[in-house]
Amino acid sequence: MYIVEHTSDDFNDISSKVDTVIIPIGSVEAHGHHLPLGTDIFSPRLFCENINKKIGDRVWIAPEIPYGQSYDLSIYPGTVTVPSEVMAEYLFHVCKSFYKNGLKNIVFLNGHGGNITSLSLAAEKLVDLGAVVMTINWWMDFSKDILTITEGQGHGGEDETSAILYYNESLVQMAKATKNPNKQLYPVRFKERGKTIFQDAITGDATLASKEKGEKIFNLLENKIIDRINLMEQGKYFE
Repeated sequence: MYIVEHTSDDFNDISSKVDTVIIPIGSVEAHGHHLPLGTDIFSPRLFCENINKKIGDRVWIAPEIPYGQSYDLSIYPGTVTVPSEVMAEYLFHVCKSFYKNGLKNIVFLNGHGGNITSLSLAAEKLVDLGAVVMTINWWMDFSKDILTITEGQGHGGEDETSAILYYNESLVQMAKATKNPNKQLYPVRFKERGKTIFQDAITGDATLASKEKGEKIFNLLENKIIDRINLMEQGKYFE
């Protein structure tokens, strides 16, 4: 159920039985020369649409948060970046309002790696209120599953490009798809990271992408995401 499509009275009645909210979170950011700036928005959006079809009577879906932390890619045209601490504070207050409205289970369905620090900071403060918070970074959490479908992964690479081809292939300019073989040797940040590791705002090989691979990714992962939501609602956090 999409929150914004219901009245306040509807929300009050339904929330006596539904206490889980999914918040799709993305970024406006360069993804090579071939993908739209909204790539990290579109993947969580489609996951939410598919999840809504399957378990929409059990979960609320909040409006997406389109902006994120994108320092490394901010050198490329069209990228919008928000400092991690600012984004974390914003997310905390949004989710604090949901919690006060009776939604104790909060799911961050994240489409952008730069947001992870902000989501962790917000989650720490929300847990202190009594909320249960789960962050799903779809390309990272289910990497092994994705690699049964694609040869590789990357920012604007084979997996992300396939995902957007499936979402809306008219948004993808495959003739401009390239590959960037540069791989980070270990977790490190430095000033020229955006120009080197993310050369041309891409990592991996986008030329290997296809709409069919994107469909397989979504069909496989949406069920795994639903499985996690089921466990969360049951209060099963460990074994």
